[in-house]
Amino acid sequence: MTMKLNPPLSRNRSRRRMKKLRIGEFQELGFTLSAELHKELSPEEQNAFLSAFLDDVIEARGLAYGGGVDLGFVSKFERGSATEEDRQAVKTWYAARPEVKETTVGDLVDCWHEGPQYTA
Repeated sequence: MTMKLNPPLSRNRSRRRMKKLRIGEFQELGFTLSAELHKELSPEEQNAFLSAFLDDVIEARGLAYGGGVDLGFVSKFERGSATEEDRQAVKTWYAARPEVKETTVGDLVDCWHEGPQYTA
């Protein structure tokens, strides 16, 4: 997992600065996705699976995805946050696939920083 670089705490930040740092009201949320497959997929099967996932869920909902078939991270494509509805749509799509044995969709977390001090 990559290390997130957190900006130093400050009480007197302008809204412009908070927007640039993506903190406070400008915080952006995303979630992790992990799946256990019934069998390992060939490269062609992986490409077909990911293409369908990107077309059916990710692009249709204005999201971005980084990862592979069995592990990744979902966030909003433009500025903004993924929603609880986005989480459920991803989970439902994965659960309906015959290749997938089990799916785990993580909670919404800050895409850019770690720690509760950046939420408000």
